[in-house]
Amino acid sequence: MSRVIYILGAGASFGTRNPKGFRMDRYESGLPVMSEFCDCLDTFCASLRPQYTLGGMRSEPSHPCVYKELTWLRNIAKDNKTIDAYAKKLYVKGLHGELDRMKRALTLFFTLIQSKEKRDRRYDGFLEAVVDNRGKMRSDVSVLSWNYDHQLEYAFHEFEISKTSESHQYQFDNISCKGFTCQYIDYDDSNLVKLNGMAWFKPRDDRYLFDDDDNTLDRFESMLKSGDFNAVNFVSYAWEEDKDFLKKVMPLTYDTEYLVIIGYSFPDVNRVVDFPLINGMKSLKSIVIQDLKDECEHIQRRLIELLPYDSDNEISIRLEKNTNSFYVPIVLTI
Repeated sequence: MSRVIYILGAGASFGTRNPKGFRMDRYESGLPVMSEFCDCLDTFCASLRPQYTLGGMRSEPSHPCVYKELTWLRNIAKDNKTIDAYAKKLYVKGLHGELDRMKRALTLFFTLIQSKEKRDRRYDGFLEAVVDNRGKMRSDVSVLSWNYDHQLEYAFHEFEISKTSESHQYQFDNISCKGFTCQYIDYDDSNLVKLNGMAWFKPRDDRYLFDDDDNTLDRFESMLKSGDFNAVNFVSYAWEEDKDFLKKVMPLTYDTEYLVIIGYSFPDVNRVVDFPLINGMKSLKSIVIQDLKDECEHIQRRLIELLPYDSDNEISIRLEKNTNSFYVPIVLTI
């Protein structure tokens, strides 16, 4: 159970942009949000296209199999409102093979564009306040993240005491990830939850994620070319119901007094999960919504519909429009 719960959305990984930059050069830190996907995919695919060399023009992309998958994903992003909306269409139509391909391409893209050097450093400051002396999340704090990116994992790894000798491998020990269960997860000591799963590959029957050094164009090209993609990824949308997973997460909400929402707008498609989580917070006293100034009021209106009406407490709601750092309630600092 958790006295303080954070709910994170895409805005929590937005980072910073350089308004003078062009395309990918704009990204000083953080990741693209849905509205930026097409531009980022276009730029990444362009970097793989045939280019002039000393010997003349290359006859094919530098990594043709990776290029094919990411070009296919780019076309999906252009032709649909969002990639996630297209995924829902595939699921409803029962096109599970194409859905798996889309998830793999999406995971490939997220894995290749992320780097520790450009990650959203706001996560580092946030974890300073919520990680205990064991290198784990404080027992009175939980983080529920809708993001399938790796930003939180990268930051959390810097606080882990029991790193591997190479310090490049990322464990699931402290993370409950939808779509992935194994003997290494202790749900009673796992208060960092990935509600949409994780866009990251993992070798089968292995407790570790790929090393950073394995996440290269050459490695993925080889695996796609051979057809032996012996890895799994864990992107799992809200509408892909997993009642057992939700049942394990729900106890975290039962004594929650403080809720902090960062960069998350409670979209309709996620309400099948958001409603039981928020409505289960019967002891809720205070909510802080942290987002860009133009979004806070909109998020507040959507959140109010999810609050428990049978709560005995009067719930205060505060809008925090300064997004330079993650908001930390005073109860975590005294």
